[in-house]
Amino acid sequence: MTASTVVKPPPQIRVAVASKDKGLTNEHFGHAREFLIYEVDAHQAQFLENRPVKPYCHGPEGGPGDLSENIAALSDCTALLVARIGALPESRLQEAGIEVVQVYNTIETAVLDFYSQWVKKSIQSI
Repeated sequence: MTASTVVKPPPQIRVAVASKDKGLTNEHFGHAREFLIYEVDAHQAQFLENRPVKPYCHGPEGGPGDLSENIAALSDCTALLVARIGALPESRLQEAGIEVVQVYNTIETAVLDFYSQWVKKSIQSI
């Protein structure tokens, strides 16, 4: 490496998590009443805030709701980590530029693992 070479650290990203108990990525997208928002970098995942949303699945039949508010609530997030999600909401989130990952793990492990994979994909696409 020469003296003129500047190495930029990987950027921070925001990752949303659907969690029943705020410890695990264990909530189905359609049942989530809030998303936990984390700022993530190569070293840590820092909790920022809870973002309340209307559950996508509602009523006794669990019919679908409107996705527009949930997508707007996640618009600054790179990804959403959920235990499960249906094909339609997953497709709509991906169209909005939000990567969807189905995972069951502790939140910190899940978001740091996602970040590591995201950085690898970002480097490969350069």
